[in-house]
Amino acid sequence: MVVSRMAAGRTPFYNGPVKQMAFKAIINEKPKFPSWLDADVKHLIKKLLRKDPQTRLGVSGNIREHPFFTTIGWEDLEERRAEPPFTPFRPVLENHYLQWPEHTVLHPVAGFTYGSPSWARWMKRSGL
Repeated sequence: MVVSRMAAGRTPFYNGPVKQMAFKAIINEKPKFPSWLDADVKHLIKKLLRKDPQTRLGVSGNIREHPFFTTIGWEDLEERRAEPPFTPFRPVLENHYLQWPEHTVLHPVAGFTYGSPSWARWMKRSGL
């Protein structure tokens, strides 16, 4: 389901607030995809989500041979010689006006605490 979330932004099954309905959908229903999703991605996800584990791609068949992965040079990837198709944020980081002074310490979760009242409210609402 991770591939589906990455490709389409959602799971191919019911994804509502009722966990039992989601579980039943995964077990009993066929996956549903947006019409605009690439055919190779749909095919890959369907093969990964087969109900019978023995027929799933990876157990039955080599996932590397799926048409979705035809552009990947597996040997170069394994040997760390492959260049990534893009490098996120490189153009932004090259802008000098965005450079932080060396003495400034930034952390993405600075000031976060599990004792925060907002975190406690979220945990209570989530049933955790």
